[in-house]
Amino acid sequence: MPEARHSATRPHKPLTVIGLGNEYLSDDGAGIGVLREVRRRLGEGAAVFEELSIGGLPLLDYIVGFDRCVIIDAVVSGEHPPGTLYRFVRTPESAPVRLSSSHQVDLSQLLQLAQMMGASLPQTLMVYGVEAEDVTMFRERCTRSVAAALPILADLICEDLRSGGLAGVAPGSWQVIQSMQESSTVEHS
Repeated sequence: MPEARHSATRPHKPLTVIGLGNEYLSDDGAGIGVLREVRRRLGEGAAVFEELSIGGLPLLDYIVGFDRCVIIDAVVSGEHPPGTLYRFVRTPESAPVRLSSSHQVDLSQLLQLAQMMGASLPQTLMVYGVEAEDVTMFRERCTRSVAAALPILADLICEDLRSGGLAGVAPGSWQVIQSMQESSTVEHS
């Protein structure tokens, strides 16, 4: 388990990329798997990379003090087939993100609490996810449909980070990605 850091004493940094999950619970490890591929492609010095199996208030220690934050996680919505990719961008002007996960507290609640406490939140928070098929079976690999989607998600994240912008992405809306060439936007509920 990584040592907790006190964000008040940490200097402001440009980018953190966080992979959430448990790599021993099948598709729940998708966020960590994608993070490792993004780190390999971009290089260690491109960002602060964190592999975490935490949620709730401890997650704040890894978000506060950065200009931009990327969170990668498995999603269990049941609304789309396993392997479907998601992207959400939150900026100061956009509505709060509603993302419930197996990692305790809703991300929206966490960000609202941090704002009330006056924490230095990232100006841009990007959440990327992949629809999971199985997050309960003890297995050190993802299901076939999720495993096939992970390189595409890594491509998307690297492209977004390298370009420095998110052209065509409406902040405050969940975007469902069918492929790298085709996407549709689903309004946040």
